Amino acid sequence: MRRSPAWVVAVGVLAMCAVCSARVQADDGFWVTLAAGASGASTPSDYAEFSFDSPHAPLVINQLTGGFTAQATTGGGTTFFGAVGTPILLPTADGYATLTPNGGPTPAAALPRFNSGSMASVAPQTGTPPAGLNLLSVDQSEPGSNGSRVLTVGVTDSNGNSLGQGHVTVPTDGWWVIGLGTAALDQPTGPVDPPPSGPDDPPPPPGDPNPPPTSPPPPTSPPPNGGTVTTPEPASILLLGVGGLATTTWRRLRRR
Repeated sequence: MRRSPAWVVAVGVLAMCAVCSARVQADDGFWVTLAAGASGASTPSDYAEFSFDSPHAPLVINQLTGGFTAQATTGGGTTFFGAVGTPILLPTADGYATLTPNGGPTPAAALPRFNSGSMASVAPQTGTPPAGLNLLSVDQSEPGSNGSRVLTVGVTDSNGNSLGQGHVTVPTDGWWVIGLGTAALDQPTGPVDPPPSGPDDPPPPPGDPNPPPTSPPPPTSPPPNGGTVTTPEPASILLLGVGGLATTTWRRLRRR
């Protein structure tokens, strides 16, 4: 069999490496996680996440609606702001940032589990950000009949093209945490969903809880030659008996 030249093998290996590298880069990206929970609860009651493949530049919070103030936190510090305090630049090149209501709790179970495992080292910045960055908007709806609110987060590029959106339901007086960062999530965060339930099966028909015991059939002895045992019918037995009686009578009459 003819062997492939060495350069063909080398080209194939390089092509496979390029595909694997492209997959890793596609799996990485900018992730946005949303978690919400009841007041005093340590675990989220609702969770959502989305990601987008985009130049990993800093993210700019340019819209905050719903009549509340928020705090953007990184490893470098915390910046408090309201609707008139935007835009806020989040430098997340070496870690992630969180966005929460002003003074709201940040349960550990709600924090995003990014691969880096640490928050960004540079504090959020106010002022006019550079042009061409991705833009993030946060909207909190009016309370519903049960007092809960819907928190919606959307990201667009600098031209207004949507890159992703997610929302969670915040219980009455509950908390929410938004995680923002570059690199794929190491492990999803959020409540554990129960397994999906299928249609209910109809109940089995009622039966006698104590059925009478059944007697086993009498054993049958196999024939000497190992053949099949056949039980004759009553009519066949009667015909055999009549035929035998007629034969015996005819023999006796012949001997006389």
